[in-house]
Amino acid sequence: MAEEFRDARPEELVGKGPEDLVDLYLRRSKKRETLETLKQHARDLRREMDRQNLTVRKVWLEQLSASKQHVRREKLEGAMAAVIAGEVKTLAVWKTDRFDRRGMAAVGAALDEFDRRKARLFVLQEHLDSSQRGTRIIFAILAERAREEIEDLTLRVTTGKTAARVAGKWSGGRTPYGVRSPRGSGIIEPHPDEYPHARRIADELLKGRSAMSVAHELERDGIRTRDGARWSSRAISRMVKSPAWAGLLPTKERKYDADGQPLDVWIPSTEPERDAHGRPVEIGTGVVSPGERLRILAMFEERVSRIGGGSTGKRPQTTLLGGMFLCPRCRNTMTASGSERGRMYRCRIRGTYGKDACPGVIVRAERVDAGVEAMWLSHVSALEHGDPGLDAIVRRWSVLHDPERDAQRRDLMAGLDAAKGRRELLETDYYIAGTLSAERFRELSAAQSALIQSLEKEAARLAMEADLTVFFADGEALAEAWAESTIQDRRMLLGCVLKSLTVTVPKHWGDRTPIMERLVPEWVV
Repeated sequence: MAEEFRDARPEELVGKGPEDLVDLYLRRSKKRETLETLKQHARDLRREMDRQNLTVRKVWLEQLSASKQHVRREKLEGAMAAVIAGEVKTLAVWKTDRFDRRGMAAVGAALDEFDRRKARLFVLQEHLDSSQRGTRIIFAILAERAREEIEDLTLRVTTGKTAARVAGKWSGGRTPYGVRSPRGSGIIEPHPDEYPHARRIADELLKGRSAMSVAHELERDGIRTRDGARWSSRAISRMVKSPAWAGLLPTKERKYDADGQPLDVWIPSTEPERDAHGRPVEIGTGVVSPGERLRILAMFEERVSRIGGGSTGKRPQTTLLGGMFLCPRCRNTMTASGSERGRMYRCRIRGTYGKDACPGVIVRAERVDAGVEAMWLSHVSALEHGDPGLDAIVRRWSVLHDPERDAQRRDLMAGLDAAKGRRELLETDYYIAGTLSAERFRELSAAQSALIQSLEKEAARLAMEADLTVFFADGEALAEAWAESTIQDRRMLLGCVLKSLTVTVPKHWGDRTPIMERLVPEWVV
C-alpha cells in the first residue's frame, strides 16, 4: 500500500478522540485517471488535515463511478458508517463531485446525518465545511451542478453510441473471443492471436460436438480464454451467441430501475441489428459466417429441453432410432447398448425391471438401421408434390441446412406484420380519431406502404429459393443427401414422416427372417 493511502498505525491513535480524527474518501473519476492523481489528492488532503491538527485515521479508496445508481459504492458506505458510528467527527474529500454526483437529494441526506452527530464534511477544493453556517446552500448548488454534468456526459455518450449503431458501426465495449475492433474504426476483424483457436472451436461445433467436449479439449491443450481463465461450455455458448462473433452488429437492451430511470446496464442480445429491409447489419469479418453461427445455435437448441419457463440439457441421441423404436411386447422404447460394431436394440423395460416385467426382444442395430434407411428412401421418393410429409421434410431441411435464410424469413414476416399494424394505426388516427393532418397521413402512409411492398417482394424471393421439393423428388439426390447427413439430421428427417417403428417378435432364437419383413412402420398420414 502506498504511503499516501495507508491507515493510521495504532500508536498514532493513542490519546486521540473522534473529534481529533479524520477519514479521507478518495474516488477515481475517470477510467483513464491513474493512481498518481489519487496520490496527489491524498497528499493535498493530508497537508490540510495537518494544518487543522487532525490525524488521518483511515483512507477509503474507491475506484467506482459516482454517477451510476446501480453501482454500490462500498467504500463510501464504509466512510459514512464510520461517521455515523461516532468513530470520527470529520470526513474529508478532495472535491464535491468526488463525494457524490447524485445531486442534492443524496448529499443533503448525508449532511443531515452529519448534523445529527455533530460531525462535518470538509471539501478541500471548494474549501467547504458543513459545520459552518451558510455552506449548505453552496453544497446544494455544487451537488446539483455535478449531477447535471454527469447527465450531460451520459447523454453525449449515449447519443454517440446510438449514432454509431445507426451508421452500422461497433459502438465500443468488449468483443467476443476471436475478434477485435481497432480503436475508432467501428468495424470487427479477426484477432490475430485468438482467431486460430476461435476458428478451431467453430469447426468442432459445426461437426456436431458439444460445447463441453470442445472445452475439455482446449483444457487438455492448455488454451485459455482472453482473461487467462479455463474454457467452459458456458463461455463457449456465450461467445457463439454474440452476433459480433459472426461480424454482425448486436442489439442491446437497457435496464431501468423500479422508478423507470435508465441504468448504465445494457443486456446484450443474441439477435443482430437489422436494417429497414430486415437484413442483419454487417460490421466486418467475424470468426464464422452468419449462416455458420445460426447452424451452431440450431444444434445448441436441439440439445435443450424447454420445461415451463426454464430449460434443461438433453443428452444427444447416438443411434438412429433411439426414442422412436418400440418393443413389440410392451410398446415401450428400445435402447441401444454394446460397442459400435456389435450394438443391439433392447427393450428398456426388460433391461430395467427384468424379464418378469417384459420378455423383451433383442435385435442387431446395424440390420434395423439399414432396413429403416431403405424404407425411408422408398417412402419419401413415392410422396407426391404437396404431401404434408414431404412439405415437412422440405421445411425442416431448409431450417437445418440454411438457418440464415429461415431466420431472415421469420424476421421479414415479423417486420411485415409490424408495418401493416402501423399502417392500420395511421388509418385509425386519420379516418376515425382525426388526430393526423391529411398531408402528414399521406407522408407516413406512403412510407409504410413502400416498406410493406419491399418486404413482400423479399419474402416472395426467399420462399422461391427455399423450395427444395425438386431436390427431394430425385431419388439419387435424396440418397446422397441421406448419406452425407449426420445422425441428428437423419433422425430429424425420419421424424417428419415416421410416427413410430416396431419389429415383429422373432419366431425363434436366431430367426433369420429378412429384417424388411419384420419391421412395422407407422407413417405420418
